[in-house]
Amino acid sequence: MASVEDRVGAGDLPVLDRWALPEIFLTGVRKTDEQEYLATAGTPKVHAYFTDHQTERIDPLFLLECCRQAGPYGGREFIGIDPESKFLLHSCSFRLPGPASPDAASGELPAEITLAVDAGGRPHSRAGARKVSYAFDLTIPGGHLGTARMDVRHVSHDLYGTLRGRRGAAATHPVVPAAPAAPHLVGRTRASNVVLADVVVDAGRSEARAALRLPVDNTSLRSYDHVPAMVLIEAARQLCLGASARISGAAAERTMLVAADFSFHRFVELDAPAVVRLTAETRADGHGMTAALPELHSFQVEFEQDGEVAAAGRTWTTSVGTAAPAGGREMS
Repeated sequence: MASVEDRVGAGDLPVLDRWALPEIFLTGVRKTDEQEYLATAGTPKVHAYFTDHQTERIDPLFLLECCRQAGPYGGREFIGIDPESKFLLHSCSFRLPGPASPDAASGELPAEITLAVDAGGRPHSRAGARKVSYAFDLTIPGGHLGTARMDVRHVSHDLYGTLRGRRGAAATHPVVPAAPAAPHLVGRTRASNVVLADVVVDAGRSEARAALRLPVDNTSLRSYDHVPAMVLIEAARQLCLGASARISGAAAERTMLVAADFSFHRFVELDAPAVVRLTAETRADGHGMTAALPELHSFQVEFEQDGEVAAAGRTWTTSVGTAAPAGGREMS
């Protein structure tokens, strides 16, 4: 398996939309068929963002980040995606019950994750854009973690500039609410990783809302000229965890996001306020996860900006066992 580390250096970080080498987790990629390949990713023992949780379990959104890197990287290597293009996430879904299973509570985090990737048929090309559907199957030596899918449009720099227009060129100063939500209320231990402010939960109506914030000094969350889709998914997770204690009685530190379906309709801009809204569903359809995770809760989530819904989706959470020691895992 060819080592990604041998070919990716500081100058190639924008290809993966990452700004520091510690944010790249791929360790290898190997073609197995015309549109299929295997990728591996290393799990950091300590990471300022992905291990900043109150549970000693692998972060499902870390697994999603591995998918986000492995799909387009393999697309560049094996199916002719322009390495200079930008990729836009149109929709994303995942079912990752493995990290929440009882077996995941014991032992150390896996050192390496294997991702079987299917690029979903021949990419559709049109006027500087290629559409690709990446499907992922994630495993570790101890078992199956779950699956994910990302529908992506790879666009040329020229087309991206046209799509963004003046708004993209001018969006250099993010709107950041004055104070983040208390980290422990949204499943975090550090304020630098909190992407919500002004959280309000209406337990009687099973609803919650919050203002979106983007920590400008957090390299794991940095963007070019808009709020990334991965930050929106993290905001949805934090609001789910923040609302769980009031709505369903599940404490944030013992709640884990295990599945989601999201569609991204328009860019969420940096220079205007955005609101996250959540509604708990009365009955959670387990989508095949009920046998492994019987205690599931589901939520509808919307992101609104300038009076329009910019993204929307559905999330599923479950309760897990023992929480991490107070303060979480500290950086060494």
